Amino acid sequence: MQFTIVGAGALGSILGAHLLAAGHEVALVARGARAEQLRAQGLRIRGLRDINLPCRVLAPGAAEREPGVLIYTVKTYQMDEALAAHTHTRPLAVFSVANGVMKNEQLRDVHGAATVLGCMANVSGELMSDGEVLFTRNVRMPLGPLAGYGGPSAASIATVIDAAGVVTEAVADIESVEWSKFAGWLAMFTLAVIARTTTGVYLENPRLAAVGVKLVKEAVALARARGIALVDQSPIAVVSVDAAATPSAAAEILRDIGRNLIAQAPQHRMSALQDFDAGRRLEVHETLGYAWRESQRLGLAAPTMELCYELVSGLDSLPRSS
Repeated sequence: MQFTIVGAGALGSILGAHLLAAGHEVALVARGARAEQLRAQGLRIRGLRDINLPCRVLAPGAAEREPGVLIYTVKTYQMDEALAAHTHTRPLAVFSVANGVMKNEQLRDVHGAATVLGCMANVSGELMSDGEVLFTRNVRMPLGPLAGYGGPSAASIATVIDAAGVVTEAVADIESVEWSKFAGWLAMFTLAVIARTTTGVYLENPRLAAVGVKLVKEAVALARARGIALVDQSPIAVVSVDAAATPSAAAEILRDIGRNLIAQAPQHRMSALQDFDAGRRLEVHETLGYAWRESQRLGLAAPTMELCYELVSGLDSLPRSS
């Protein structure tokens, strides 16, 4: 199968390396120092798997080949620029591994609903300064058709990626899967940036857990107002949080997650906190901001979301050094 991957950070490199190692035709779209790094060194992956392979590198918007399956692996705030460079690209299917759900609307606007798949990536790594990528988590990457999709079956694409070594499955209810993660991820993202500490510590804190519950409830109300059924899944069982008999019972669900992380992964930090501490831009306007704007559009009360959006976007705008 033929793949074009837009973005050669950690996840783009991990996907590209696995697909190349499995014998598929892959091109990575990159620019600047990262493009030169890839041309000189190829893809170098270590951690859960060691891969060292040369790769084809394309400049943004280059039309050297048919794109096949087009995968966007850039950050949410890079999507507009990445999409603008590929306005005339005609993929068989396209999806984004970015956080949140705004990405699907952006993909439809540029590539058309008939090609767009939904995706929720629970796979991660870290791009090191020397160009090597540390592959750290390989949990699950569901793919599924969104309304109007008419491309190759999600199962055929998922089977190829899964066989290459990145755990992937086709699901029929991808919108539910995406929003169920998003509703919990919003709380964890927000609290990570405000608390500036490891994930287990802030989730176990009773006052911060109470704020997390309010964010989850407002995100659940937004999803339901859009007609999306939610399910309990990682990182937070949002349906259970929303249905808890009391606010304190709901907070205990988050605190239990925190306790488990303190015991099993005491150093775990959200990527948002890593970005913040490194002086990098946060994905706040396209995730938390998107949820707030949608709540406004639908006439939903979301006071905690509004306040947290102002706080996190304000923190993001402050000067900070890497």
